[in-house]
Amino acid sequence: MTGMPPWTEPRATPPGQRLVDEVPVRHYGRVPSVDARTWTLSITGDTASGEDTHIDYEQLVALGETDVVADLHCVSKVTGQDLRWRGVLARAVVDLAPPADGVEHALVVAEYGYAATLRVEDLSSPRALLALALDGAPLAPERGGPVRLVVPHLYSFKGPKWLREICYTSTPERGFWEERGYHLVGDAWREERYAYQE
Repeated sequence: MTGMPPWTEPRATPPGQRLVDEVPVRHYGRVPSVDARTWTLSITGDTASGEDTHIDYEQLVALGETDVVADLHCVSKVTGQDLRWRGVLARAVVDLAPPADGVEHALVVAEYGYAATLRVEDLSSPRALLALALDGAPLAPERGGPVRLVVPHLYSFKGPKWLREICYTSTPERGFWEERGYHLVGDAWREERYAYQE
């Protein structure tokens, strides 16, 4: 396929996934109304400083925006390829307010108390993004706007919409779907869907 853009070439999807033209919008509960002008992110828990850090939308953007072309893998076995996200690398937030030495986990919390557990190494991966835009437009509320977490190598339930807090924890705490039988890590390429696989 010489001369074709790289995203038009067929490529692998994680095991058990099937490609769809558009990943369906899914969430638990109603879509909140969150204004970027009043949005804040708190970094709490076992922080290196022992203090909580709070940043607003403008402070987040000031950390530097970047583009990431990434797939989105739903644990329901559908994958959308080459979504064009824009936002701030999650590791920029981790660098701003790092965890204490030896702390390897975070509970990532969203509106209404939804949460997902993540390893700090996944949160700090080079393509994990606090997404602000999709396909050149500000992130729509149903897609998680104004800010959602995107971790391309994990199933999308690990990337909460309407992000509000990153809480570092010394031991993994099960979030919403993990409490309901889903995997603590959720690596799509290892097909880590369910807790019994841990």
